[in-house]
Amino acid sequence: MNLQINAYRAVNNNQTPFKGYDARPLKGVLMTVSDADSFSIISQMADIGKKNGFKVYFTDSSKQIYTNIEAIWQSIKDKTYRIFTKWAQDDAVLTPQNTVISTVFTREREFADKVAKVTNGKVSYPQEFIQGGNLFFVKNNGKEELFIGSDEVFRTANLKKVYGVSKVHVIPQADFHLDLFIRPLNNKTVLVADDNLTLKEIQSAIKNIGKYKKNNNCTESEIMELDTLKNRLEQFLKDFKKESGSCKNPKYNEIAQKLQKSGYTPVPVPGRIYYTVPGGERDYLVHYLNYMNAIVHQKKDNSLVFITNKSNLNEKFNITPEISEKIDFDFEKMLKKALKPYVQESDIHFIEGQHISELLTDEGGGIHCICNEIPAKL
Repeated sequence: MNLQINAYRAVNNNQTPFKGYDARPLKGVLMTVSDADSFSIISQMADIGKKNGFKVYFTDSSKQIYTNIEAIWQSIKDKTYRIFTKWAQDDAVLTPQNTVISTVFTREREFADKVAKVTNGKVSYPQEFIQGGNLFFVKNNGKEELFIGSDEVFRTANLKKVYGVSKVHVIPQADFHLDLFIRPLNNKTVLVADDNLTLKEIQSAIKNIGKYKKNNNCTESEIMELDTLKNRLEQFLKDFKKESGSCKNPKYNEIAQKLQKSGYTPVPVPGRIYYTVPGGERDYLVHYLNYMNAIVHQKKDNSLVFITNKSNLNEKFNITPEISEKIDFDFEKMLKKALKPYVQESDIHFIEGQHISELLTDEGGGIHCICNEIPAKL
């Protein structure tokens, strides 16, 4: 797609995204990333949390857990201690019963202890540990249920007991982990990435360019700018249509049907753009836009805050706010339009920074992967 991405690291990276909850009030998120650009991400999260009623906790391999942003910066600047996990929700899964599930390996054990310290919980090391990105806890009529990716089917025997849920739902594995293509909200509603909807949004943008030119007295430079954008979007549409069409992973309809049979409501979202790296039974997807990998917080008034990854596609296509207004399209508007029935536009946040771009394109993760969600009530 004429965008240079390092597919090797995405395919060969063994530390991948994590678990999560549906939309619930958060006590906070626990983060560990500790380079200069990552501090900007932590700072953005802290600002959002301060406005919406949750905290950002930061830790490294020291015994400290910080909540003060100045102290976090000092810790990062001093680099006194090593970082022991980047993927804060991958190595430790926090259950609704306030049990932190992890493995016996040193790094995972250390981090699990930190999560338990924040929640005043206990730590367990069962054989049935699932990497966090491939499961979600969801509520159904007051009961806790579990979504797991179909890669984990062989582990299902004791999952209800280990994870403290009443039912386990196996979701078709459309990507490496669930949190790259679905995002549960509340009221049994589940956002699901729909690549066909993404294609339709881009097609609509191309048509809108033609309509704007027809209905307005455009200058020569304006026509040239719009024509350039139109040509680039047409090529981009062609490329992504080919990529998504040839991808052999389960598609939106299969996932939606499974969710409906399980009693949940799927909502199609133009939530990802990627290219494929052929694999065995399933292709690897390298994302340079992924809105599904998101933190969701429920405020006291029950409205939702949706925190996701900023893409650099608007900048790459030179879609300025002025152009976006003319053609009623940019890559963030796609998401805002889809979420309008569920989240106010002012409560949708795009975390930006070079580190976010590198996580998506080089390592297959995003903001959800580096924040361990801690619900307010456990």
